[in-house]
Amino acid sequence: MQGMQKPRVIALGYFDGVHLGHRALMEKAVERARQIGGTSAVFTFDVHPDSVVLGRQVPLITANAYRREEIRLLGGVDEVIFGHFDERMQHMDWRDFIHKMLIGQFGAGWIISGRNNRFGYKGLGNAEGMAAECKKAGIGYDCIEDVKVDGIVVSSTYIRQLISQGDMEGAARFLGHPYTVTGVVEHGRRVGTSVLQVPTVNLALPPEMALPPYGVYATRVLVDGRSHIAATNIGVKPTFRDGGAPTIEPHLLDFAGDLYGKMIHVELHKFLRPEMRFDSTDALKAAIAQNVRQTREYFAK
Repeated sequence: MQGMQKPRVIALGYFDGVHLGHRALMEKAVERARQIGGTSAVFTFDVHPDSVVLGRQVPLITANAYRREEIRLLGGVDEVIFGHFDERMQHMDWRDFIHKMLIGQFGAGWIISGRNNRFGYKGLGNAEGMAAECKKAGIGYDCIEDVKVDGIVVSSTYIRQLISQGDMEGAARFLGHPYTVTGVVEHGRRVGTSVLQVPTVNLALPPEMALPPYGVYATRVLVDGRSHIAATNIGVKPTFRDGGAPTIEPHLLDFAGDLYGKMIHVELHKFLRPEMRFDSTDALKAAIAQNVRQTREYFAK
């Protein structure tokens, strides 16, 4: 032990979406830290390793701006360490990753990884190798088995698939919480307020996030620690064309007040209908009234 520094119990993974599998890793980290009088931590990367290795963006389930906070909130760990994933990291031998980085640099006294976790150059490091090296170094190691829901292994890849199909209830079952889009409220074109008489707030969809199908959702909006139900449109607003990037427009049902500039979380609970073009403002208004009713009914259950 260097000086008085407490040993770190480090859970490894990218932790995108912080799903039930990730939670199992973190619960074990918190438990082991308590046992050995250490600090529980998550070690993750600032960018998704696949986006560097494969050279294409991996759509994320958690907005970059909210990752640290979400991991701590849902995992209960003391700290979140972000390693920088670059060429050097990509080519680091897996044994160096364990001995020089996790143990040498971050004082790991215990490491926890998933059964399918691959790390180091060409992903040559795996659970078996990790167990052997930790033993050599005289530190603890736990391998966490896959978590399954309905017989299917919980993974970010599978959850992204559910999101892309608009299956929000399915995504929530595997995540252990609703799929949530986080962002800062911007000034929109006030079409909602002026033309439609429904107060809406505007969020840009963070470009790194996994896109759900365009359309209307029954949602909850979390702001300043309070939750409000909302009918939310995601898409490019075909009735009022302005060729913009996709936006998220929650229409908060029982809320009056200005949210401009605030960070809000929009939980997508249920897909109500695909985005469509309406021939008249009246037709659009009728559709919105219907979506508001559906949203109220959904949350009344």
